[in-house]
Amino acid sequence: MRGAWQALRWREPAEVFQALANAHRGALAFLFSSQPTGYSGRYSWLVWSELPSFVGTDWSALHSLQDSAAVADQAPPYVGWISYEMAAQLEVLPEVPEAFLSTSGFRFIVPTHALRFDHQLNKLDGWGDTVEDALLLTAPSCTMPAPRVASLASNMDRQAYLQIAQEAIESIRAGNFYQANLTRKFFGQLSEPTDPVTLFMRLQNASPAPYSAFMRFEDGLNILSSSPELFLRVTPDGQMETRPIKGTLARREHSALEAEHALLGSEKERAENLMIVDLMRNDLARVSIPGSIEAQKLFDLDHFHTVYHLSSTVRGQLDPSHSSLDALKAAFPPGSMIGAPKVAAMRWLSAKERMARGVYSGALGWMARDACEWSVVIRTLLLRDKAFEFQVGGGIVSDSLPEREWRETLVKARGIAAALGLAESSLEDI
Repeated sequence: MRGAWQALRWREPAEVFQALANAHRGALAFLFSSQPTGYSGRYSWLVWSELPSFVGTDWSALHSLQDSAAVADQAPPYVGWISYEMAAQLEVLPEVPEAFLSTSGFRFIVPTHALRFDHQLNKLDGWGDTVEDALLLTAPSCTMPAPRVASLASNMDRQAYLQIAQEAIESIRAGNFYQANLTRKFFGQLSEPTDPVTLFMRLQNASPAPYSAFMRFEDGLNILSSSPELFLRVTPDGQMETRPIKGTLARREHSALEAEHALLGSEKERAENLMIVDLMRNDLARVSIPGSIEAQKLFDLDHFHTVYHLSSTVRGQLDPSHSSLDALKAAFPPGSMIGAPKVAAMRWLSAKERMARGVYSGALGWMARDACEWSVVIRTLLLRDKAFEFQVGGGIVSDSLPEREWRETLVKARGIAAALGLAESSLEDI
């Protein structure tokens, strides 16, 4: 019943999600660990609601939302996203035009029903009246055909990207900043509306990830994510953890041994990763118990379906005078999506990209009264009716090669391109 968790018989989360999403047309979110790892992926969440989503544009409203989570003890967390542009309330940034699909501010689903899947124990718990009815639903069979893309454009074509990447290198050599994560947005129209749930499952087949997510809101906005990156986890006892990614190599063209040599053996890749580790240490130190922040693991080689990544782990203890939301604000937006120093890089990137990032580069996940878990919003497709957008990028440092960095953006787009039925070559000259 509502207000208490109950044990339910196990079912595979993807099956329940597809069946429920077809039966329930309201707000719904699926945080899916489609590729469990040693550091994450034990739980998946499926939440839905009969209540309006909580929508806002400022941090004070988010604090109010977190405070309200104490009203219903043991209730499921709020699930949603926070856009990159919320950073403009923390630092002075240049104004930029809205994205193709506007996703400013934040949105959260306040669950009336929830399912929590424990992949380690094959244990399923439910919350809410009639929640067990979701397990009786059957997903419609589908062959998951690719949608047809009618138009595709970008805010930065190949020539522009190469030029701006070179400008970044020159700015770094001039001492203006040390690293900048330059990104480019793709956007367009499908020839006809497609089923977002089917498209999400295509994305999972092409690019499974520990922080995959599907979110659907009342206005028709759908967010389809296959993010591999943990932005921030805060446990109820105040343990903080972040796992920034810096360093990428295409998996299709390289073996694990080649990736180990190319990433772990590269002074450039290690230095790029270490810059962001230092940045995240400094961010979290603002809300931590003094002396508790440490880099516990450096330069782990992570294997994903389309890429290899170099990641590091930073942990610390939250000061009791601060909340988990304070920790999020201290680290927001994710350093791996910006560069260092953070504010200088953000201002330069806004001026050069000249389009809002929206939910991309922001945070996506869940928030409770005293805990949270957020992914970095990358490898993410936005869809509303026939309109779609996605964004890719990479860190520029002093010895970067613009052509190689541009090619890396195409590698990072492979999963989404495959889900949309696009050949990688179709992204090259846009």
